[in-house]
Amino acid sequence: MDGKKALYYGAIAVAILVVVSVVLSVISAIIGLATAVISGIVTLAVLAGLGYVAYKAGSWLLGDDDSPSVDSIGGGTTAVDAADGRQDRLRQQYVEGQISEAEFERRIADELETEELDDIDRELERER
Repeated sequence: MDGKKALYYGAIAVAILVVVSVVLSVISAIIGLATAVISGIVTLAVLAGLGYVAYKAGSWLLGDDDSPSVDSIGGGTTAVDAADGRQDRLRQQYVEGQISEAEFERRIADELETEELDDIDRELERER
């Protein structure tokens, strides 16, 4: 093999080595970036979870978790909150099997009808 061919093959080998090195560097950078993004997301999720646990623990310790919502004008629970509470109790009774599906549907329909009448009464009072 003469010197020109050896130099030519050497130059090709160096070029291939450089290209492979660049490609591997780019792949490594992409993997590093993806790892950093995933690590950041996981860190934020863990911090959010810890914050939520701290909030719930504080609410539980201070007894604010199950306190009724207070209407700023009337000083008591609002009619909407009371209706939601009654509907939640009906759902719970149905889930626990204390009432049948037909009874649940009847009571929910009655509750919704009562809620609509309450809304109408409130509108009439506002107009007066």
